[in-house]
Amino acid sequence: MSQAQNQSQGQIQSQGQASGKRPAVIAALGAAIVAAVVTLVLSMSGGSAPVATSDGASATQTNQCSMIQRKLYVSTTTGSGTVRLRDGNYLSPPITLSAQRRPVVFPQPRPGENPLDDVITIEGNSNDVVITSDFNPNPRVFNVVGLTAFAVTWKPMKGCS
Repeated sequence: MSQAQNQSQGQIQSQGQASGKRPAVIAALGAAIVAAVVTLVLSMSGGSAPVATSDGASATQTNQCSMIQRKLYVSTTTGSGTVRLRDGNYLSPPITLSAQRRPVVFPQPRPGENPLDDVITIEGNSNDVVITSDFNPNPRVFNVVGLTAFAVTWKPMKGCS
């Protein structure tokens, strides 16, 4: 091979290497331009990008709505004793009855869309067991000897904070 051919082939190789670097340089310049445009738009609009919080939610998000847990209150008017409430597989801890309402929060949330009919069982021995809720002001009173069951309809309810 002649010296002119070697020199010409060397120039072709160096041009090929330079052209291989061009797409990377163009991509880097493109990314820098996009970042600059986004920054400019945000600064001109007076807004800011949402900030991620530790739970992954947006800092601009103000309300979070979730289904309210199923909850009843247990008390007594004149009786005494200890009872437990059962809903499905859940059995509450023993509740010593008094005139003060004691909350029983069941682990299941209220239903999402349609009311749900359910049966709650009161286990224990006591007279005048009063069952109330936040959403039904009419107390239900039971004399419990062993087991007493009653029907309840859980209505869909969401709480927003």
